[in-house]
Amino acid sequence: MRKLVLLPFILVLLIGCKVNDDKLTFSEINPEKASSSKVNEFITNIEINEDGTGNGIYVMNAGKEKLYLYLSQEFLEKGNSFGPFDVIEEENSLNIYLNTIPDKKDESKMERKLYEVNRKQEYEFLRVYKNGEETYIQMVLVGGE
Repeated sequence: MRKLVLLPFILVLLIGCKVNDDKLTFSEINPEKASSSKVNEFITNIEINEDGTGNGIYVMNAGKEKLYLYLSQEFLEKGNSFGPFDVIEEENSLNIYLNTIPDKKDESKMERKLYEVNRKQEYEFLRVYKNGEETYIQMVLVGGE
């Protein structure tokens, strides 16, 4: 009798895990606490080599199911801070939407963001939009974790 009660529970658990595997997900990660040494090396190289003339958008392609998006201080115009972030897939394109918001608090504060994007497939195009306008990626690094 106990086996019959456990069977539906186990099936629901397994089905729930499988459904989540096929979704496009993303999360913000504290850059100081990135778990991968490759990601830490990627961020360190960016910080060393930035010259203040770029747009501050960097991507590390970490295999066919994961990428990291790093936004440096160069991404922000004076008086702005990071705003909403979203990732949407459209056919063979992965679209990343970045936004800034006015910030009058502390304009000298150093800010940066790191996002991990778990994708369900490889895409032919990676497009980045800042405040609704398409922009470019300053650097793409292809490397695994």
